[in-house]
Amino acid sequence: MARRYSWKVILVLNSLVICYVFYQSQQSQTEPGHDRSRKRGATQSNANCSRLKSLILHSTLKILKKDVFFNSVRALQRCWIEKPSNHELLQTNFQTCCNASYSLVMTQENTLMEQVIQYEPQNKKFRNVTESLYSLLPEKSPFEKPIKHCAVVGNGGILDSSFCGSEIDRADFVFRLNFAPLNRTEDVGTKTDLVYANPSFLLTQFNSLKDSRTSFITMMREYGSSFILLPAFSFTKFTEVSFRTLYTMEDLDLKSKVVFLNPGYLRKLNAHWRIAGLKFRRLSPGLVMVSVAAEICEKVTLYGFWPYSEDLDGIWIPHHYFDNERPKPEFYSLPDEFYRYLQMHAQGSLRLHLGHC
Repeated sequence: MARRYSWKVILVLNSLVICYVFYQSQQSQTEPGHDRSRKRGATQSNANCSRLKSLILHSTLKILKKDVFFNSVRALQRCWIEKPSNHELLQTNFQTCCNASYSLVMTQENTLMEQVIQYEPQNKKFRNVTESLYSLLPEKSPFEKPIKHCAVVGNGGILDSSFCGSEIDRADFVFRLNFAPLNRTEDVGTKTDLVYANPSFLLTQFNSLKDSRTSFITMMREYGSSFILLPAFSFTKFTEVSFRTLYTMEDLDLKSKVVFLNPGYLRKLNAHWRIAGLKFRRLSPGLVMVSVAAEICEKVTLYGFWPYSEDLDGIWIPHHYFDNERPKPEFYSLPDEFYRYLQMHAQGSLRLHLGHC
């Protein structure tokens, strides 16, 4: 009973903090326009932001009511301040645990001939690195040098009518997910440097590239000279279609280059997030790419990461900006992942952009 009562107290306090923040925000906007009032309003706004950030950093998603949570997210969009030292700490944590710059992609440098590859998450499945497989790997990682500013573009419906395309395209490096269409250029842009693709899409949409490949070729040309990162060794059923994709790209002389996700990197990243308290059956592609970007980029902005069916104003939106197909809930924990992004945003270690640009 005492524990249940303490949670109720926390909920009440959280609600009071949010109400206070918004009351003070409204007060600061209606103050008279003389200098002292403007200065006092700015100081109050900074104090409100500090309280709000503290609330997000010291709470959990489960104890925040929906209206309190949505109001907090909306307010935090106006409170974001870049904190390079916090980003450097985040970088160091990922470098220590996982080292994406070296081990994200399977290369001839980090993979040995006759090495035994352990599939993820099918821990009882293995594959030897043969000479033919080894020859498919690049010599070195393409991510050895740090990148200044990265945009990670999720596929959330919140991108619809966001007009973020030009802002996304100004990033030095753009990550995208699962072959999302680029037919909404004003909202999502066109610049693409890496696509992390689930091979199941190739199985279902293109019949494993066993039939006509015209539609696949048309899609791939949208992505220019990007890297296509395939988790070929996550499941055994993904291996052959990943190889076939690589051969297709080479045979047709398409500009994109297929690389394989290192299952060893994925295991380390999986362990990192579980130790951090995140519960999931599988890491989502979005969380993998956010983790990679946080390590190899000096500055990171996220777009289209919003797992809810309503936007910040309570208006219905589709799950994706291009359809309303939802992922299987038993695989990913998208709301909990989003809350981690929100906490990173509150810390100033990366920017979580929601709404219009």
